[in-house]
Amino acid sequence: MTYGRYIRILAALTGAVYVAMLGIGILWLVPASGGFLPPDTWITGYDPARMTGWMMALEQRALTLYLGPIHWLDTVFPPLLGLLLASVILRLGRGWLAMVPFLYTATDLWENAVLRDILRSGDVSLADHASALTQGKYALLALALALLWMVWRDHRRNGPLY
Repeated sequence: MTYGRYIRILAALTGAVYVAMLGIGILWLVPASGGFLPPDTWITGYDPARMTGWMMALEQRALTLYLGPIHWLDTVFPPLLGLLLASVILRLGRGWLAMVPFLYTATDLWENAVLRDILRSGDVSLADHASALTQGKYALLALALALLWMVWRDHRRNGPLY
């Protein structure tokens, strides 16, 4: 298999997992959560009061979805996205920058674990910690995407190696 084919298959798999997660979230999770998106989508962060409000709006069906299929998909998606971004950066000849997307992956998985613990225990005292991880996840994803764009632009101008 060529590297280009590998990246296309990885992109398709990453996209399929994202579409499945988004579909379940929009079709079933949000309506069963009082119309609220889950906290891991709140880019600007949250506090214990906002987390409590979301948890109180959750129906049992929403909790089951969030801790079941959504959690599983959200555990598979970050490594796929991190691997995809790192693979493209590596393909463009800037291997030393390929580690940056994995920082996003680690932060997203850590955030998922903290949110799952909050939901299982009902203890919202970790909401500030989860909020910092959510904001960090989006900052690292933005950094990885910006690096990908810069590497792509540099590759177009200078080729695969300096």
